[in-house]
Amino acid sequence: MPTMSLQQLAQRFSQRHPPCAERIYRNTLAVGAVAQYLRLLGIATDVSQSDSWHPVLQLVNDVADLYLPGYGRVECRVVEGDAADCYVPANVSCDRIAYIIVRLYLDSAEPEAALLGFATKVASERIQLHHLRSLSELPQYLNAYRDLAILTTPEG
Repeated sequence: MPTMSLQQLAQRFSQRHPPCAERIYRNTLAVGAVAQYLRLLGIATDVSQSDSWHPVLQLVNDVADLYLPGYGRVECRVVEGDAADCYVPANVSCDRIAYIIVRLYLDSAEPEAALLGFATKVASERIQLHHLRSLSELPQYLNAYRDLAILTTPEG
């Protein structure tokens, strides 16, 4: 569930770029919701290193990434309404370690977010929600990904 400060930040980010305001607002809420969830699991996040927090990149790209130190970047994608799939822009489909799907409920006075699951790769610009992995598997997946990355680096 987005906090009031996250809501205020999302509004501030979106006001910088009126033509893209709705997209930036939703992406910011999604990234914030995922960051809160991961911190509850003890997984460090760094939004300051995320493209989604950069004013120019917010304008030119449909980006909702979250940097996880020691792991890489996850993409936090918003699914609309009762849709059965989720859009993933081509520009974010190659360098993310996971795609976490977030359904936002913006009709109430206080927005809410539901994390639906995650995918480890995308084959097209649409992720089918019934193919998502359970969030309960995410910590194990991230640790395995990090361990594999360490083993395959020249220094590792």
